[in-house]
Amino acid sequence: MKKLLALFFAFGLIAAACGSSTDTATDGGDDGSSESSGEEEAMEDEEEAMEDDEEAMADGPEELNVAYFAGWPLPPQIGQEDGSFAEAVGVETVNWIPFNSGGEMAEAMNSGDIDISYSMGLTPFANSVNAGSQLSMIGIAVAYADADNCIVQGDLGLTRDNAAEVLAGQTVVTPIGNVTHFKMLSIMNFLGVDLDTLNIVPAEGGAATAAAFQNGDIGVGCAFGGSIVDMTDAGGVPILTGTETEEEVGIRTYDINAIPDSFGEAHPELVVSFLSAVQDFTDTWAADPDTNNPIIATAAGMEDVGNFLSGEGWFSFPNIEEQLGDEWMGSAGEVMKTQVDFFVEQGQVDSALGSFDEFVDSSFLEMVG
Repeated sequence: MKKLLALFFAFGLIAAACGSSTDTATDGGDDGSSESSGEEEAMEDEEEAMEDDEEAMADGPEELNVAYFAGWPLPPQIGQEDGSFAEAVGVETVNWIPFNSGGEMAEAMNSGDIDISYSMGLTPFANSVNAGSQLSMIGIAVAYADADNCIVQGDLGLTRDNAAEVLAGQTVVTPIGNVTHFKMLSIMNFLGVDLDTLNIVPAEGGAATAAAFQNGDIGVGCAFGGSIVDMTDAGGVPILTGTETEEEVGIRTYDINAIPDSFGEAHPELVVSFLSAVQDFTDTWAADPDTNNPIIATAAGMEDVGNFLSGEGWFSFPNIEEQLGDEWMGSAGEVMKTQVDFFVEQGQVDSALGSFDEFVDSSFLEMVG
């Protein structure tokens, strides 16, 4: 439209210039030619300025910095592996940057090093905005129950009835401030285990937790992703299954997509393109998982996707319409409030905001075609 207006304006200037030239020629003067030339130059400068403004508005970042978890296989990694995700989003390059925890993702977004956190835990997001971070939740990445859990040494003979006695004095390694931590505290509370009797140690990453568990150095390892498989293969068993945790303890486990508010304000069209690409690659995976699972495993740094995307199928992916429903985005603020309030009760956090609804932004999902 700007170019069209510029052309109309140009035609008007040319017509005026021609008229002026004709009038002055009748008088026998030569000043009209000079005036016409000056007006044409002004018109050209105006048109170039308009085109430059249009190009500046259209220009977005050539690179997109996306935080993700290695060993956490998800459908968009089809496009991570061959570079087609960048093309789908509309940038030259997507820099996929692995992190060990959602808390680290939040810090990277706060510092401006990360544009979008893909499959970030809801709990670290809630803790970060509760502490003052200017971040927004823009969608649901993946729902899972058994892919994030606390595994106990099988030879301890743990049951619901003897949990308080058997776990007393045990070393429990867990990430701090994320959904795994929240689930661990909630499960222990549900089983009547006194937290003061546990030796709770912050995890240095899932691989380190699994290694300590395999060596018999710890009684309980709480983690997510491939570390769960490693500890189970070493003879561990879940304290509670994912279904039990959901149905009896009342915890639904899912990851989100999140952005710094400043990035969403500066590049809303890029955020929409990202969410659209995620859905497209999820549809591609669902249409032919057998072909796409090995590609995803390679990008995730795994030998195979295991139960995450095959077998028992630990992962599920709500579509755009489902994400916008009350069960997901519509209730996320309330879920965050519940989690942070629980951390306050447990002495993990000093205070909680009155509401988290303002940090849930469905507007980008609503614009996905």
